[in-house]
Amino acid sequence: MLTALGLSELEQQVYVDVLRGRGVRAGEATAAALEGLRELGLVGVDGDRVYPTPPDLALDSLLLERMRQLQEARLGVRAWVQSQQSGDGTVAGVETVVGTAAVSQVFDQILRGAQEEVLGFDRPPYLGGYHDNPTELELLGRGVRFRIVYDRRTLDRAGAPGRIGRCVAAGEEARVASGVPAKLFVADGRIGMLSFPGPGEVPAEPWAFVVRGQTWVAVLEALFAEVWDRGTPLRLAPAADEIENLDRGTVPTPADRQILSLLMAGLPDKAVASQLGMSLRTVQRRLRQLMDVTGSATRMQLGWYVARNDWL
Repeated sequence: MLTALGLSELEQQVYVDVLRGRGVRAGEATAAALEGLRELGLVGVDGDRVYPTPPDLALDSLLLERMRQLQEARLGVRAWVQSQQSGDGTVAGVETVVGTAAVSQVFDQILRGAQEEVLGFDRPPYLGGYHDNPTELELLGRGVRFRIVYDRRTLDRAGAPGRIGRCVAAGEEARVASGVPAKLFVADGRIGMLSFPGPGEVPAEPWAFVVRGQTWVAVLEALFAEVWDRGTPLRLAPAADEIENLDRGTVPTPADRQILSLLMAGLPDKAVASQLGMSLRTVQRRLRQLMDVTGSATRMQLGWYVARNDWL
């Protein structure tokens, strides 16, 4: 039920456990879920103790905020419908593009035209395969700022951390979130694109809205800001050190950030090891070392330490 207020299934489960006074079990994703609940004002933290804030007040506040967002969306839809019904039925500044080739071409044109900043959502499906984007790397080299939110499912794809890591190393600011709603790109606050897969279990040809003008682009920027704010930072730049021989006084190392980023994104130990080309034993040993260095008795405590000290 609480998913309607913006909680993930894991956050809802953890919140119910806290409300009922159950001990919250440590796990890779638990710390991220608790941090999300804390940001929403549903729980508080006092040292190692997690306690619920008054649920009637906290949930009412969330409900009112969601109602405000829905009202804004309702007004926006009403304005859009009115513009559709006026004149010849076209919407000024909005163009529909259909088909893999057409969507890819327009996306590349928007990207190559960026001069200052690109905002984006990256999520499956990938009809053309998941691979490096040389245009982004070229633009990063010219000083164009990129802020990208990756869907959690993207990290399950083979080679994804390496591809994202190359972009992060070049200057991309990356975050990961669950349920990224669509592929989105906005260039320099002047032109944007919102792309969706075709209908059906096996994705058909994708389609997209291309928007121009301050009013329409501002809608996409607001959508981006909402998802960006709830995302978890990804620190996947290639590690220059050896995981086997680390000086504990230098943590967090690039390798530490790789491991912690994927764990905070919700990947289990085995998947983290596979994505980073490490053995499961190496990943677990390094986590044990990090817990020792930070004085954390559990992974949940390690997660709070990571968040408190801005390691990610």
